[in-house]
Amino acid sequence: MEQQLYYISKLKECLSLKQKENPHYSLRAFSRDLNIHGSTMSQILKGNRGLPFKRANDVADKLSLSPKERTLFMESFFRSKTNIDDIKIDKLDERFILDDSYFKAIAEWEHYAVLELYNLVHYDLSASGISKKLGIDTNRAEVVLDNLLSCGLIIRNDDGELERAHPDIKTTEDITSSALKKSHKETLKMGINKLEEIEVELRDFSSATVAVDLDKLPEAKTIIREFRQKMTALLRDGRKTDVYQLAIQFYPLTEINQQELIQ
Repeated sequence: MEQQLYYISKLKECLSLKQKENPHYSLRAFSRDLNIHGSTMSQILKGNRGLPFKRANDVADKLSLSPKERTLFMESFFRSKTNIDDIKIDKLDERFILDDSYFKAIAEWEHYAVLELYNLVHYDLSASGISKKLGIDTNRAEVVLDNLLSCGLIIRNDDGELERAHPDIKTTEDITSSALKKSHKETLKMGINKLEEIEVELRDFSSATVAVDLDKLPEAKTIIREFRQKMTALLRDGRKTDVYQLAIQFYPLTEINQQELIQ
């Protein structure tokens, strides 16, 4: 028999404890306390439907879970909602690849951010609108737009409006690039600030420490890149209102004899 999802088991356990304390406590009362319709809760507990997406955090709060229980509850909930193998990504040859000739667009974070603004729903893409949304100076927004126009990443359509020239772009990989180095440094510095500025519900910083076989690094990089593409595909679906930065860090904590690897 397939193992029951943790969050469903936890809901059943919490209901059971309440009924132990009060034999008259009903499923209807449990549903009311969690602000979920009774019939919906019944189906959730039977595994016939999932917990409503927008209710998960609130339900976890109302259950007064420990930090460990809450982590397991939310993790099992999100895994039940999304299967990474079901996410479709663009074919490799359909993406426009940037090299160092697009130095500013690669190196300075505002350029990618402005390109992503074109994917938002009904957004003001004037310099003042960009300035407000990204929290940058209006003059800086004008410079970024000029740079994107100059390198052909945005173009004017027949109506004279600016639009993206390519639906999907990427940079080169495993090739030394001064532009990418500058970009990664900017991303790391911004990450430090966002860690303090942004509430935890609106961000995700995570890491894993793992002993590795260096022969598997090419495979590891391939999986990370596929994950990155699938994450982009997942988040671009739906009603888009904001632009996020996804940064994945994977590096050795042990000293590696690089000369020995090259030979």
